[in-house]
Amino acid sequence: MKQPGAPRASVRRHAVALAVLVALVSLGHLWLTREVAQRLGVPAADQAQRIQRMEAVYVSEMRLASPPVAAAPPAPPPPSPARRARPERKPRPPEPAASAPDAAESTPEAVDVAESEAAVADAVPDAAPDAPSSAAMASVAPAASEPPSSPTPGGAGPSERTAQAPANGFVWPAAARVRFKMNGNYRGPIQGQGVVEWVRQGSRYQVHLDATVGPSFAPIGSWNLSSQGRITPQGLQPERYENVNRLLIRSGAPKVIQFDTGDIALPDGQKLPRPEGVQDPISQMIHLAYQFILRPSLAQAGQRIELPIASLRKVEVIAYDVLGEEVLDTPIGAVPTVHVRPRRLVEDNNNLSLELWFAPGLQYLPVRMMVRQGGANFMELRMNGAPQMGAMPPAASATAP
Repeated sequence: MKQPGAPRASVRRHAVALAVLVALVSLGHLWLTREVAQRLGVPAADQAQRIQRMEAVYVSEMRLASPPVAAAPPAPPPPSPARRARPERKPRPPEPAASAPDAAESTPEAVDVAESEAAVADAVPDAAPDAPSSAAMASVAPAASEPPSSPTPGGAGPSERTAQAPANGFVWPAAARVRFKMNGNYRGPIQGQGVVEWVRQGSRYQVHLDATVGPSFAPIGSWNLSSQGRITPQGLQPERYENVNRLLIRSGAPKVIQFDTGDIALPDGQKLPRPEGVQDPISQMIHLAYQFILRPSLAQAGQRIELPIASLRKVEVIAYDVLGEEVLDTPIGAVPTVHVRPRRLVEDNNNLSLELWFAPGLQYLPVRMMVRQGGANFMELRMNGAPQMGAMPPAASATAP
């Protein structure tokens, strides 16, 4: 015989069990969401600051051509005359010849006039036969070595003008992309592929290096480096650098270097003074290429370029030794390159080093890269096809700064 109230107790037990189950499922979802957010994403505040990639449409392949060379600085204008030339006088009517005493009396005045006219003629040099016209001089902007001037109110500053009307005749491409085949060693042999992409909107740039380990359709890991900032007459001026590593579906939080006006914020919270011309681990490639365009003599063997580089842990000066020309066998044929090897002024085996081969005939794009860490770990990327040239989509072009 059932006791009174037994059905009600049973219903209450079922209700309590259901509530506990719902609570456990909700907690499980919250935990899973938190884990996924930690592994695959970043906090919303940081997400808003992430580099939003500029998009480009690739329309053609690059062919070997003469290397770009910066135009020589324009000749300085002739010095201002010391004295302004007098207006041309009408010739006086001939006067009757004076007698010897009269001529002797007029000699001082005649000498003064002759000396004055000779001084004016000497003060205004003859124009050189090959001197450029004023219109031609107006089309040549200041040399890249000149210090940037302050932007004019209501108009574009020097950095905005540089990409559109460069100071040295070199026009930064709107977009360029180079694909690479990758092999190397990291706790064993690795293989994969990589892409270096340059994109520009007005005076703003982005450089991306995306490398994946394993087959492209099912990579087991990836390495994504991005730099963004401004183009100046001297080269690139980074503002933000991001480093993101992924292993299968797990992704670490981006490691960020923030470049402010006077200092640099590293991922560990350090703030260090910002050196003049400092670059990040990815912008250095394009910045170095531009230095060869500005000064082709730097591409000769034995030259050295020193650059301050902000890495994830510190800011240091790295010397890039130019080893000379090296011809590489590539899918588009034999490509002459300039081989550049970094040398730290203070050795540290834990830091990455980036050895580069620039192709002058491909606008000095890097066509081979060797990333080393210590003595055993390395990653080599070799160009896997002709570089691609691109343009900005119409919507992006309309909103370019």
